[in-house]
Amino acid sequence: MKRNTLAIFCLLIIVYTANAAGFDVKTISLVDQPNIEILGDYKGQWYAIGFEVGGNLNKPPQYKIIRYNQGLKDGKTSILYPSFGEKAMYLKAGFVNNKISLFYAKCGKREDVTVLLDKREGRKQLPVIMRQDYDPATLEPSGVAEMIFNEEDEFFAPSGIEISKSLDKSKSAVLFKPYYKHQKYKVIITDSKTGEVFAKTFEFKLLKEYLKFYEMKVSNAGEVIIATKVRDDVITLSQTSANKNQVKYFLFSVAKGNDKATQLDLVSPAGSKYFTDPMLTMLNNGETLLAYDYFSAANDAALKGTSVTKYGAGFSAKGSVDLIPDSKFGANATAYHSFKKGKEFTHLATKQILPLSGNGFVVVTEYHDTIANADKTKAGTVERNYLVTYRVDENMAQKAQHFIEKKQASPQYDYALSVQAFAKGNDACIFHNDNWEADEENNMNLQCTLLPADGSEPVTQKIVNTSGYFFTSMEHLFTASGNKLLFTEERLVDYENVSRERKLLEVTVK
Repeated sequence: MKRNTLAIFCLLIIVYTANAAGFDVKTISLVDQPNIEILGDYKGQWYAIGFEVGGNLNKPPQYKIIRYNQGLKDGKTSILYPSFGEKAMYLKAGFVNNKISLFYAKCGKREDVTVLLDKREGRKQLPVIMRQDYDPATLEPSGVAEMIFNEEDEFFAPSGIEISKSLDKSKSAVLFKPYYKHQKYKVIITDSKTGEVFAKTFEFKLLKEYLKFYEMKVSNAGEVIIATKVRDDVITLSQTSANKNQVKYFLFSVAKGNDKATQLDLVSPAGSKYFTDPMLTMLNNGETLLAYDYFSAANDAALKGTSVTKYGAGFSAKGSVDLIPDSKFGANATAYHSFKKGKEFTHLATKQILPLSGNGFVVVTEYHDTIANADKTKAGTVERNYLVTYRVDENMAQKAQHFIEKKQASPQYDYALSVQAFAKGNDACIFHNDNWEADEENNMNLQCTLLPADGSEPVTQKIVNTSGYFFTSMEHLFTASGNKLLFTEERLVDYENVSRERKLLEVTVK
């Protein structure tokens, strides 16, 4: 299908405003870019990158940098910048040291293109990584592109990068993930207040394990926590018949001035319980939360509980708590099942841990299951239903638990059907899309469930209706000062070189 003519996006931004009690909502017309990446907030303004259609490594996409004022009343768009050159591949972008930094990989030989494009997890080999900075005020280049990684100097090949920001946005961390058979990582920590940069490469040859990266966080103090998992596609030297079925993780703490990374090992007890990949969360005071859901067996859908442990710097233990769904909610949960299996909390998993201003937090768990279609040629129905939330104070004591009614089902929009949590002081706002009735996928409501700081019962309120095939995506939530949040409104399309169309949706929590 040929792409229809879309609304022209330049400085002409059409703003639609809706008001619900407790919220101010604004949205803009269609963003006319084949591909758009939202960067989030920098000093009270929203930033994004719009990419033109690219062909291959001989013709990577051109791009624009876009800035929106809060309230989405007006904006500024840069010139169309040329691509990064031949045999170059864009990686990611983020705010680093008060600049907009775009990272891209380059290879020097045509025969290197195959490994540069390898889509298998951990199999890419990026010989050179460059960074081009831009001024957030003028949207113009700040200096020339800088080479920040060369495999010949570091003696390992990255397979990609990860970028993380601290809660107060003062620290940024860039991690270079290694090719899956290499045992090195490199991290660059930048302080945007002082301009100080700390870079460290560390290796783990003595572990006798091949590691798979899956998460990284950086604290307000600049401590970086990296979570890895022993790869299950590589036979390791330490594997024996007694431990081959255990789930084994290694976590590392990296901070300025430390010559070596502090290591934390996490191994599931053999034969007693099974747990999922741990989730990392940083609190405002710099402490780290490590959480995992656990089950009686790997194939058991019934959640037994969620274990949360708090650590200080260098993994010094600060306390732990086990969170178990209250049996009084069992009947509510059973009502959501397509089968009768007693009063169990099946297919329930931790979605997010929300830090609060007083160094307490809220754990949000969500029902997620896929119901197979009788017609095997068609996709199954994705269900993301009820929520169970736990409020925990700074002393790791559970203070409240709530069951939140939510029923969503769709054969198409799996990634849109989820939740995002936002803290307003010690109140927790849980954003989610409204229930979909049969054949009503094109008429959706964005809702917010408020969990008051005093632990009283939650209150759910409609914020705005999105229709005309658009839905509020819950993949990302970008926050700014003044209790402002930015979502994307999206719809799936089948235009040439375009798979999604996007609008922006700004919500202010009053």
